[in-house]
Amino acid sequence: MWAVFVTVERPSAKALNRALLLIQDFEFSEYPIDSQWTLVTSKDLPSTVPAATTLPLLPDITTNNAFALMSLAEINLFVRTNEVALEDINISSGDWLVIDQIGLETSTCLVCRQVYDSAGKEDGKTGGLTSEFRACRVPYEKAWGMISNADVVDLEGFVDEDATPEPEDWIWSLSSELRPETEGMTEVETKREKALKELRDGGHAD
Repeated sequence: MWAVFVTVERPSAKALNRALLLIQDFEFSEYPIDSQWTLVTSKDLPSTVPAATTLPLLPDITTNNAFALMSLAEINLFVRTNEVALEDINISSGDWLVIDQIGLETSTCLVCRQVYDSAGKEDGKTGGLTSEFRACRVPYEKAWGMISNADVVDLEGFVDEDATPEPEDWIWSLSSELRPETEGMTEVETKREKALKELRDGGHAD
């Protein structure tokens, strides 16, 4: 299970419904049965494994969101401080996703990943996970592919060669997404659009 943090202060439920739908996997999983995203809004973690967040969200879902207006560094500190607690409830502490104000305005999100240092030293140990993180801004639809392949492809493999370590400058590299032109939408795009239309028809998404 992967955590989703929202740093927007009082975002609309419609905007979040759209974002949380578009980050779902429509290629290899059956939505919503196989969803692996859980929205975290409290610093008090549950004692049991939480269910994936279901849509539509209630209108006041983020009224008491503890992560509103937090920086990525502050969220990383929360994750690092609660590594064991997160793992105990089956939530990854190595990879997580952030939806911020820029994301709502541009239909993008930030995929964040803990840095693994295979050669350096930290706290007297050789190699291993560090307390640092990297982030990459990607379209909602690309978030699942990036985060679910965390054990296969380094974060740097998804961004432009000239991208800098600052999160706001990391961007999705279109070169890895080039494919032959097709007529109409792909099967994945059709499934995604159908699910989005259902939310819109119900008045739950923009």
